[in-house]
Amino acid sequence: MQQISNLLINSPVKSEDKLAVMMMFCFQLLSSTQTDGVNMRVSDGRVLSLKFELETLKH
Repeated sequence: MQQISNLLINSPVKSEDKLAVMMMFCFQLLSSTQTDGVNMRVSDGRVLSLKFELETLKH
């Protein structure tokens, strides 16, 4: 995790792209730990919530 953090901190990539990378890691972690959601606080104080939900079909 420290290596990922260092790469992201030192990268000239836009913040939105860094966040997208972290979201992909979070989805992988959610799958592997059988967790259904995570909240991440961003630098401006907002909270990004990621949640797995079962898709429901209505007929």
